Amino acid sequence: MSSFNIDEQTLTDLNIFTKKTGSNSIFDLFKGTRTLGGRERLMDMMHSPSADIEEITLRRDSIKYFYDHRLNFEVRNEELDLVEFYLKSGKNKYRGNPLDSLVEYITRNSSNDYYIIRTGLRYLIKLTKYLSEFIKDHLSDDTPAYLKSIFEQIELIIAGGLLKQALCYNENKLKFLQVSKLDRVFRNKENDNIKRLLAFVYELDIFENIASVAHAKGFSFPGFREADEFHVHLKDLFHPNISHPVKNDLLLNADQNTVLLTGSNMAGKSSLLKSIGLTIYLSHLGFPVPAGEMETTIFNGMITTINLPDNINRGLSHYYSEVKRVKEVSEQLLMHDKMFIIFDELFRGTNVKDALDASALIITELAGVSNSAFFISTHIVELAHQLEKFSNISFRYLDVYFENEKPVFTYQLVNGVSEERLGMFIIENEGIVGIIREAGKKSREITSLKDTLNM
Repeated sequence: MSSFNIDEQTLTDLNIFTKKTGSNSIFDLFKGTRTLGGRERLMDMMHSPSADIEEITLRRDSIKYFYDHRLNFEVRNEELDLVEFYLKSGKNKYRGNPLDSLVEYITRNSSNDYYIIRTGLRYLIKLTKYLSEFIKDHLSDDTPAYLKSIFEQIELIIAGGLLKQALCYNENKLKFLQVSKLDRVFRNKENDNIKRLLAFVYELDIFENIASVAHAKGFSFPGFREADEFHVHLKDLFHPNISHPVKNDLLLNADQNTVLLTGSNMAGKSSLLKSIGLTIYLSHLGFPVPAGEMETTIFNGMITTINLPDNINRGLSHYYSEVKRVKEVSEQLLMHDKMFIIFDELFRGTNVKDALDASALIITELAGVSNSAFFISTHIVELAHQLEKFSNISFRYLDVYFENEKPVFTYQLVNGVSEERLGMFIIENEGIVGIIREAGKKSREITSLKDTLNM
C-alpha cells in the first residue's frame, strides 16, 4: 500500500478536522454515521489517504454501490454499543450445566449483570439475523469486489462458526438456560469473530453515510487514470461549505503543470484553492468529491500553504516562516514525484519588490518540475507579466466587474490575468480615511482646548 504524503498544515488549510468560526470541518460533513464505532473508524480513514489506485478504487466502488442503490444499512448505535460493552464486560460467564445456570440466574437476576448479558445477547442475535438478510439481498454478481469480500467474510463468520446458533433463537424470548448457553459460547469461543463482525459493520456504516452525503450535497465519484504523466480534470467544482456556490471547471496536465491565479481581494481565490485541494484529498480517500465530474491520475502527496501561521514561539518572522515552508515543499519534491502543490500568495510577509522577485524566481523553478502540479495565487499583476513567456504556465483569474460604481464578484474562473486593483476602492468604501481625519480633527481640538486652559 502506498501512502499519500500530507502534513498537518495542509489538513488545517483545507479545514479537514479543525473548525473555523461559522464553518464546519470536512470531517463534520461526513461524521453522521449511525454508530460511534463507524465515526471512530472514519476518523482513522480520513487521516490515511492513499496513493494506491487499487485501494482507492475498491473503496470508491463500494461507496458508489450504496449510492447507486440508495441502500439503507439500518443498524442502531445504542444496540451495538451494548454488544461491545457486553463483550468487554468482566461479568462471569454462565456455566454450561442447567443447575449451575439456575443458581447463577437466581443470584444475578436482581442485579444489573443479567440485564447486560441478556440484552447484549439479544442485540447480537438481532444483528446477526439482520446481516444475514442484508447480505442475501445485496450479494450478487454486480456487487463490487471489496464489498463482496466484506459480505463473504461476514457470511463466513456467521455460518462457519458457532454464531450460526444465533439464527435459531428468538431474541425477544430468551430463557435463562438459552442465555447461559449462548453467553458461554459467544464470550468464550466467538469473541474475536464477533469483534471482526463489528469492524465490518462499522465500515458498511461509513459507506452508507458517505453515499448519503454525496446525494445530499451533489458530489460525484472520481474517475482515475493510470498514466505516467499527471492529469486533473474538474467540471463544476465547488466548495461544500459555501451556500449557493459558483461552480468552475479546471484542467491541469504535464504540458501546463503550473497555474497562476490572479484576482483582486475578496474575489474568492482562497476558497477556490481550498476547493481544488479538497477534491485531490477526497479522491485519494476513494470518497466522492464536490464536483460534477472529476478525472485524475494518482498523486503521491499534496502540500498546501493557504493559512500559514506566524511562528512567534520560535521567534520566526512571517516571511521567514514562508521561506521555511517553501523549503519544505522543495524537499518533498526532491523525494517524491507527482506531488500536488498549492500556494496562496507567496511571500506576503515582505515588501512588494522582494515578494515579486522571490515569487518569480521560485515559480520559474517550480514550473520546471514537470511531473508535479502547482496552483499558485497572487495579487501582484506584474508577476504574471514576468511569467507569460513560459509555455507550461497558464493564467487564470476570478472575474470582477463594476456595476453602478460597485464591484460585482462573479467567482467565475476565466483565462487570462486580472488587471483589477480593488485595494484602494475597499479602503475608500469603508470610509477609513474619513474616520482617521475625524480622529485627527478631534485630537487637534482637544490639544487646542488644553492649550487655552493652560494660558
